[in-house]
Amino acid sequence: MRGHITRVLAEQQFDQFRTLLVGTPSPCWIIEQLELTAFDPGAVPAGARWFGSFKDRGGEQVIFVSAVSAARMVAASLAFAVHAKIAACDTLQEAYDRAGLVNVEPRPR
Repeated sequence: MRGHITRVLAEQQFDQFRTLLVGTPSPCWIIEQLELTAFDPGAVPAGARWFGSFKDRGGEQVIFVSAVSAARMVAASLAFAVHAKIAACDTLQEAYDRAGLVNVEPRPR
């Protein structure tokens, strides 16, 4: 998600996210928010569903890439609530490296 995160947008994309999780054993979730400009506080409960589903599907590690401290704080709180490991990175490439994804372009063209 780029730009402004809203509750409606998070809810609309939840089923797609959950479907991707089903086919991924022990998923690692990289949350890249470098282009995030703001978020709707109403998106927090919707985000809680995402984090709960991630943990229920065996997710263990959440890696944040964001310059917006308020967004990092909310996401870290949600990850902590579901007992997921939390890490923060400055760049998407650093996040990929931390996740063990080698030879991956941060933004495929």
